[in-house]
Amino acid sequence: MLRIQKITCALAAVALAMTMTRCKSPSGPGGQPPVVSAVTPSEGPFIGGTSIHISGANFGPGAAVIVGGAAATDVVVESDSSIAAKTGPSTPGPADIVVTVGGRTGRLPGAFNYLGVSGEPPVIVSIVARGERPNEPRDFADTGEEITITATVEDPDTPSEQLKFQWTADAGTFTETGASVKWRAPSEATTPATITLSLSVADHTGNSASSSTTIHLHDSVKEIGTLARDFLLDFSDSTKPAAFVVRNFSKSLRCERERDDEFSQVDDNRRLYRITASSIGDPRVNVQFASHPCSFVPRNGDACAVVPAMWDSICVTPDPACMPGRSEGVDHVTAVYEDSAWRLCASYFQPRGAARPSFIR
Repeated sequence: MLRIQKITCALAAVALAMTMTRCKSPSGPGGQPPVVSAVTPSEGPFIGGTSIHISGANFGPGAAVIVGGAAATDVVVESDSSIAAKTGPSTPGPADIVVTVGGRTGRLPGAFNYLGVSGEPPVIVSIVARGERPNEPRDFADTGEEITITATVEDPDTPSEQLKFQWTADAGTFTETGASVKWRAPSEATTPATITLSLSVADHTGNSASSSTTIHLHDSVKEIGTLARDFLLDFSDSTKPAAFVVRNFSKSLRCERERDDEFSQVDDNRRLYRITASSIGDPRVNVQFASHPCSFVPRNGDACAVVPAMWDSICVTPDPACMPGRSEGVDHVTAVYEDSAWRLCASYFQPRGAARPSFIR
């Protein structure tokens, strides 16, 4: 009889355990439905993708999250009181947060607000830098020159007049603000050089974008004057071959004929003459970007240099083409701006008095 009682008690215990197992809910801890108490942040764009944290209680593995009728993605149950997720797309306006665990649901009405914005950041389409001189190339500035910097920006959520622009530069100074500003290059600098201008644009939703452009900084008068004077000083030294003398001439098609002609002239001069004395004066430079002829010979150039010059020479061969003596006048040197650098293009000598064409053109 005692044994039967023990078996009966054991069977009762098993039955009770099975009953408790069947009755236990697969929802949160203790079988309680989830409770949603807060969400942060509480707003985001209607296209979704906002990372949110949901606070509450009785969260458990396998929890599903619905925001505004759209299933959230990347749901991670961090603890029984915290869930991380990303909102799905919905219509603008207040949205309920719904958490479901094991068939039981918790809801926080109107807790998240879908904004009527895309949430996309601004897009800086272009930054254009240009000076005021006719035909002046983009992204070019001379020392001390003020140029206009214009940004084209697109933003699906914020009108252009409400965007916030912040300009910075390696050197030089900005005036004004907004999409179009003035930038003044430093008045003194070692040139040629490059200066980076940077732009940051923020919209009213807090999104931002950044971009930059490079300005090629020159002291054109000095650079062109140096190129022109060095060319004539090299020519004045009869030991320097023609290839060296014309090394700073452009190799582009724009100047090919003039460069080849100059090479031939210098080569002929070396064959016939030896220069015994010379005087090369200070150049007078005009930067014009191909708007007018550069010299007494109609030849356009981006810049022109007029350099006083004098040479005394003797013949090194008994060639009737050699006419020794003094050549004096001014040399008109044209320059072009190519690949962000100044190059010489042509040279025309304008003599005082009788011309000696076999010495220099």
